[in-house]
Amino acid sequence: MTKRIITGVVGGIFIAAVTYVGGAIYDSIYFGITCIAIYELSKVFFDSGLDYGAIVNYLFAIVLFIGKMLGYSNFLVFSLFLYISLNLLLFVFDKETDVKKISEIIFIGIYDVFFMYHMLLMNDTPYPWLVYIIAFGTDTCAYFSGKMLGKHKLYPEVSPNKTIEGAIGGIIGCTILSLVYFYYLRINKYIYIIIFSVSASVFSQAGDLAASKIKRENNIKDFGRLLPGHGGILDRFDSVLFVAPAVYYFIWYFL
Repeated sequence: MTKRIITGVVGGIFIAAVTYVGGAIYDSIYFGITCIAIYELSKVFFDSGLDYGAIVNYLFAIVLFIGKMLGYSNFLVFSLFLYISLNLLLFVFDKETDVKKISEIIFIGIYDVFFMYHMLLMNDTPYPWLVYIIAFGTDTCAYFSGKMLGKHKLYPEVSPNKTIEGAIGGIIGCTILSLVYFYYLRINKYIYIIIFSVSASVFSQAGDLAASKIKRENNIKDFGRLLPGHGGILDRFDSVLFVAPAVYYFIWYFL
């Protein structure tokens, strides 16, 4: 537990500092996080972080990163189209690539690269902080609510310790924290904010459950050992992956 707390505090300070500084440093750190996440999930699916399926996704991440650095604001949709098209061509012309393999490659590309790229899109804005508030706020509030009030299991086949009471506590806590943050930003569209906060908290918990399901189906405890007491990058950023796109599109379309 001590190791977990120390890692959490040091990691939190590091990510907060990177987010505060922003710019190329922020982009580079999140690019690195993305590549580590690709490696971890490729190890699970392909038994190697250097499998050609992993390499395809490293290239996808590199292309998006370069596009971001060059300031191509509409590059995401085009690069996603190219990525999926090239994977389908790989499926057609490579005899060793079956539907299962190509599905796993694209799953990693969407889950790790596409979802995480939204953190880069919010660089130098106030909204990465909102992602942290929702993801880590939901997790913390759900943990303590579950400890104090939890009686009914949420999804025992995937995560035996999570409870319905904890999930509700996470949603309520996340909504309160989001309202406080939007008040700080002087944004007062409260109905939108409440609906968004509830939805984003559900997304956060779904991200956690999705990671748990992947681990359970593949009989592993953690995705890696990079973060002592926490596991791998994906063990710590599983909720962020789901929340980042939710925040980005809410800001884009509703604020």
